[in-house]
Amino acid sequence: MVWKITAEELIIRYGDGERNFAGIELLQSERFLPENPIDLKGVSLRNVNLRGACLRYADLTGAVLIEAFLQKATVRDANMESVNLHWSSLHEVDLRGTTLSHMNATGAFFCGARIGGFDYAILVDADFRNTNTFNSTLCRGGNVIWNTVMSDGTIIVGPQYGDGR
Repeated sequence: MVWKITAEELIIRYGDGERNFAGIELLQSERFLPENPIDLKGVSLRNVNLRGACLRYADLTGAVLIEAFLQKATVRDANMESVNLHWSSLHEVDLRGTTLSHMNATGAFFCGARIGGFDYAILVDADFRNTNTFNSTLCRGGNVIWNTVMSDGTIIVGPQYGDGR
């Protein structure tokens, strides 16, 4: 089921204890111009269920999404710089065009996800099996890799620091 909700409504309902936002389509608030990013900067959405959600053009810079469920979500052309995805499930999520630099992906699962490049990320105990990302992309750009499953199923025991090449 797809239902539309603004960022403000999401934050209010989350604050009231709701955690299941599966299938939402995040909309721009009427008080902002439609071409502006949807502002969720620094928001804390621990244990949120966003399975199958559409979060296109969202600005989640510095957001805390610890133990979040984003399976099969569409998070295209979003900004997730410095986001905390500790123990989050991003199975088959579409992250194309999304900025993921400086993210904490400790224990995160990206299996089958579509991801662009990123740098200076923490990839400890992360799982990238069956993603469209090359191992060389994960092992560069200052990324910290440790006990991480690469896209081809191999494991980088590490610790390894991406050399930027």
